[in-house]
Amino acid sequence: MKLSLMVLYVPEPTLDRAAKFYGAILDAEPDAEKHGSGPEHFSVTGTDGLVIELYPATSRPHTTTRLEFHGPDIDAAVQRLMDRAHALPERTRDGTGWWCHDVCGNTVVLLSEA
Repeated sequence: MKLSLMVLYVPEPTLDRAAKFYGAILDAEPDAEKHGSGPEHFSVTGTDGLVIELYPATSRPHTTTRLEFHGPDIDAAVQRLMDRAHALPERTRDGTGWWCHDVCGNTVVLLSEA
């Protein structure tokens, strides 16, 4: 099985910043979407097919979790986070990857493929 969709609930004032953050990680442009009478939100689709949808946290609390991404070129993802999302990733204690927080406080870890 493979994870194909993640839905994160984000405080509305930071929705566009969160979309840029995850767009930088997946090296994809966030798409604004609205389905029927549902809220406007963003969808970011990675080349591997993973879709991250970012919804405004209106009737639900915002998401707080730890997300780990594994990939072949994490240094490029770190650079995109700094350039596009103004994030400041730090090296992990063991030096094998990078970590930072998104605009909601979710911990995001970037690791090289094993």
